[in-house]
Amino acid sequence: MNIRRYSSVLITLFASTTISIWVGAIYLNPLVGDLTRIGGYTENDYHWNNPQEIFTTNLFTVAKSLEEYDKDYDVVILGDSFSCDQEIRKFGWQNYFRNQTGLSVLTLDTRKYWPFDVIHSENFKKHPPRFFIFESVERYAYDRLSYFAKEAIPPASAIGSTLEPLTIKPMGIQTEREKLNPRGCLDTDYVLGYLNARMERLFGWNKQVQKLPVTKTTLFSAKENEAMLIYFDEVSKQKLTEENWKTLREGMLHFQNIVESNGVTRLVYLIAPDKSAVYSPYLTSPADATVNLIEHAAKESRLRLIRSDLVLAEEIKKGTPDVYLPNDSHWGSIGHQRVAEAILSLLAKDHVIEPSH
Repeated sequence: MNIRRYSSVLITLFASTTISIWVGAIYLNPLVGDLTRIGGYTENDYHWNNPQEIFTTNLFTVAKSLEEYDKDYDVVILGDSFSCDQEIRKFGWQNYFRNQTGLSVLTLDTRKYWPFDVIHSENFKKHPPRFFIFESVERYAYDRLSYFAKEAIPPASAIGSTLEPLTIKPMGIQTEREKLNPRGCLDTDYVLGYLNARMERLFGWNKQVQKLPVTKTTLFSAKENEAMLIYFDEVSKQKLTEENWKTLREGMLHFQNIVESNGVTRLVYLIAPDKSAVYSPYLTSPADATVNLIEHAAKESRLRLIRSDLVLAEEIKKGTPDVYLPNDSHWGSIGHQRVAEAILSLLAKDHVIEPSH
């Protein structure tokens, strides 16, 4: 092959590859889901098609550092992606909670700060909140919370009888319905990333996301509605024993008493259920269902634990689609809304908040 022909072949291959990548960029919907991104699945197949209820402006922000905790807040949240990564979507549960209560909220990232970094900080001691919400995704909750079982347990405070309830004043902000805009993403890096993840999945190198067949096609509004995507490590809870569950409850109770020993703050646990646990009644293979950690934790009646598993399962049972997003491991707007309502209900039941008169 002479140099001219060789150059022509290279140019043709380069042009064909470039054109193919751009065609892919035009075809693919913009990437927004963590499961589609990691698993090598398309948004075209797994993006939601029903509108989501959003706030045009977020009512909460996530502190970039603990130094921003420099004044009094009614509520301090230490959470992971279910609390800290929802700003971009504008339907995080903090939006609904603040809209319903008007309480001031500070959100910190538990992937950046260990709980003791927060509650033992001078900021926390100087500005103790009335409510400290510890949020964790279910698949990491055992490791995060069983740790505290080894801590010395302080005596429970008499907080319930010494503090006046907080007055809530709903903000009354209206949400808007946001629909999917099925335009091409024009992001060539996304196309290359998708092709790489898909290739790894086809060859069995990428097992981070599992695809589980379901018995109902109305669970999600995505084009692909006969199966759902989950993270592979949701099944890690299956190895936990009765002794582990006892340690978990002990750790949660210890940490609750540690937080509340200041006589001012109430701790509330919010565990975000794994997708496969909540949708377990609708999985084609019962063996794909994972154990419900929240149910085991709730056997300790002294814990202030949001039964997010029951709230979300009830909404799914009603036939509501996209309680969890089909392309993602997180809730849709209705899931965030129902969880916020569950927190409000628990606080009202404990008589630690009351409506304005």
